[in-house]
Amino acid sequence: MRNYLCSLILVLLVTIPATAGNPPRAKWIGSPPSGNQTMYFVVVHTDASSTLDGARAYSLKELASNVERTDKVSINEVYSDKSKQKYDSDGHVDYSGYDEYSIELLVEGSAAPIHSRRVDEYWKTVSISGKQNLDYYALYAVERVGTRSDFSVIEVSNNYGIQSMWRSCIVPGWGQMYKGSYTKGGFMMGGTLVAAVGMVYAETQRRDYVKYMSQTHDANIIRFYQAKANQFATVRNICIGSTAAVYIWNLVDALAAPGASYIIIRNNRISMSPITYYNGGVGISATYSF
Repeated sequence: MRNYLCSLILVLLVTIPATAGNPPRAKWIGSPPSGNQTMYFVVVHTDASSTLDGARAYSLKELASNVERTDKVSINEVYSDKSKQKYDSDGHVDYSGYDEYSIELLVEGSAAPIHSRRVDEYWKTVSISGKQNLDYYALYAVERVGTRSDFSVIEVSNNYGIQSMWRSCIVPGWGQMYKGSYTKGGFMMGGTLVAAVGMVYAETQRRDYVKYMSQTHDANIIRFYQAKANQFATVRNICIGSTAAVYIWNLVDALAAPGASYIIIRNNRISMSPITYYNGGVGISATYSF
């Protein structure tokens, strides 16, 4: 009994650090949005630098190589055009910020620019040959050759709201997994399951000891069975409280905690326009851009 209680408390407590740490892996990694008639998206990756500035510099080289392959053009250079980056306390880019670049093409011997914006980035520290480098990913929007793209229609979000909450209502932890927080979701799911199983087990044992009490007239044995029944009643109540606490915590976290970043492309030419969310949801926006 004591070992079971210790195991239950341990499972429930280890969910606390699972809510902290690096943000979930961005949704666009491995599955970039498809873009539109004037732009496409490029995901670049590098683990060759130990600094953020170095990783960004490498990413521009990767961007140039990707554009050359995609558009079958020759890149002369990539240079910074505009910059409006903001960072949070962890050093990650604030979603209202951006970096824009001009990519100078060599077209039939003359220079012609196309434009690009770094939409979002994600990184974590990894050990490579004993050296701590950044495992860095960046998402760029690139205008198609011969067009002028409006990058203001791109938004980055990590808010899932009701889409994750209703999942966690059905299965605790499902909403966290939907947002990309698989470790946290697994702890939520496992903690709820362990507490629920403990509740059923403790209640079954309590009833068995109550039944044993009715089958004997020995006062000492009755007292022993009564003490055991009371112990299992206490365990049952602890499990009930733990199950409720983890479930409520699971709902609040699913609704409020940020998840993996994803991309929204808004149609700014139509006042009532569809919005495509690259996490699987859809919606309608009443907007007009001048």
